Amino acid sequence: MATIKVDITGARYTVGAAPRPKNDMDGRQRTDRQTGTPLFTTQLVKVDAEGAEIVAVTTAGAPQVEQGAEVRPVALIAIPWQQGQRSGVAFKADRIEPAHTPAAKAS
Repeated sequence: MATIKVDITGARYTVGAAPRPKNDMDGRQRTDRQTGTPLFTTQLVKVDAEGAEIVAVTTAGAPQVEQGAEVRPVALIAIPWQQGQRSGVAFKADRIEPAHTPAAKAS
């Protein structure tokens, strides 16, 4: 499986929808192949110099984030896929954490 590291430099990510379980076609929650941890999908709104884009990011375990929060996807990768005539790109991150704001400078 080919993966592409995603450079998040210069982009802001906001939670568009709270994390939801990632289910298979039968409605069972998928799990990480290596750890067995339940998978979750979080809708993020990415804003950068090119504009805005909605991306669904999968993580092992539920990120502790709420809709509207500014966040940072850690070790974000893109995974191109194809099934028959269908194709697309899936996104996966090690975790999604609150964005850190720069410390205020002392006067």
